[in-house]
Amino acid sequence: MGLALAAAVPIGAMALLLAASGTAVLSRGWLLPRQRRHVLRPRLFGWAQLVMAGGLGTQLVGLLAVDPVYRPVVAMPGALALLLGLVLVVRAQRPARTAHTG
Repeated sequence: MGLALAAAVPIGAMALLLAASGTAVLSRGWLLPRQRRHVLRPRLFGWAQLVMAGGLGTQLVGLLAVDPVYRPVVAMPGALALLLGLVLVVRAQRPARTAHTG
């Protein structure tokens, strides 16, 4: 359990930071200064952060509370939530500038 607990602390901290940031975006429209230039749809970005926080929370529950035999069953929805959050983050950002040649 020692190694699982050592991994749980940073995972839990990251989940809480993502949840706080997503809540700030949804309630106030507030983004970190580095994100303001890149995010085109702040509300979608906030939801993406909340989905990713939920995925990390699911991973954390699977790491700490589930028997190791059944851990993949709990971890898989968390992994899918992280991927969905990543897709939402990409959709919320501005498209990259492309160089026109010709």
